[in-house]
Amino acid sequence: MAAVAWNGDVVAVWVRLAGVGLAKVRFAYSPVFETVMAVDGLRTPGAHAVHLPWVRWARERLDGIDGLDTLLARLEGPAKPADLMPVPDVRMPDLDAELRQVARPEADVIRRCHDRLIAPHWKRITAVLEADIAARAATLADKGVEAVFHDLHPEVTWADGELVLHRKPEHRVDLAEHGLVLCPSVFCWPKAWIAIDPVGQGVLRYPARGIGTLWEDRGTPDDLAALIGRTRAHLLTLLEAPKSTTDLAAALGVTAGAVSQHIGVLRAARLVTTRREGRHVLHMRTTRADALLS
Repeated sequence: MAAVAWNGDVVAVWVRLAGVGLAKVRFAYSPVFETVMAVDGLRTPGAHAVHLPWVRWARERLDGIDGLDTLLARLEGPAKPADLMPVPDVRMPDLDAELRQVARPEADVIRRCHDRLIAPHWKRITAVLEADIAARAATLADKGVEAVFHDLHPEVTWADGELVLHRKPEHRVDLAEHGLVLCPSVFCWPKAWIAIDPVGQGVLRYPARGIGTLWEDRGTPDDLAALIGRTRAHLLTLLEAPKSTTDLAAALGVTAGAVSQHIGVLRAARLVTTRREGRHVLHMRTTRADALLS
């Protein structure tokens, strides 16, 4: 059975990307993968210390999830079954679409786990994932695909048209025709994962930026509000993922014009960047703002 390999424990992987395959590199994330890896993390919480606040919350909600033991048994060991982790075919697949690619009994238990353990936090999780994709898409536009690969994970390197996971590659994957999906993940932390026997497009899952702040209280910091004003401080907390002026105005309860004025001040202070995506103008906080919030 094909498996998703943890590069450090299962096998080191050498991925060939060139020509058509390199042109097909894209970003996406997966609600099924997040759910499966979250469940796996409950087995060994010490290995996923960043998620301990969630683990403590989730363990009180495990009773009554039919099929959970069977799913946990399939996840034992360092390699994970690829049939439980479909490659997302769009950037933001919904849960139903992904579960149609999983065998019915396992899809049912994954859905139950998602509804009980992940859905209450999904908005917060997707904000981290979207922010990661936005930041790396900006890197791709400014510096090219090589810069994106070099910044994914400490054990991921790029050289001469080949993506290398770990220092001594032992397994080769040729994606020169099919391309690669780069999937930021919350619950795969701290490792990068890759399908070692993909059918079609390959997939590389890596820890998203900003995971360390995922379970923090998201209220507006009083000291920051005192420094830059409560509205601007609240605006920065909202910009953990890219948002439009209209979205921000609705969340803040102010006019779009007022938001534009605040954005202008924050952009001048290098706390916010603005980009156009299709017909929408999206704002996102910078790493400088992340440091200020922390």
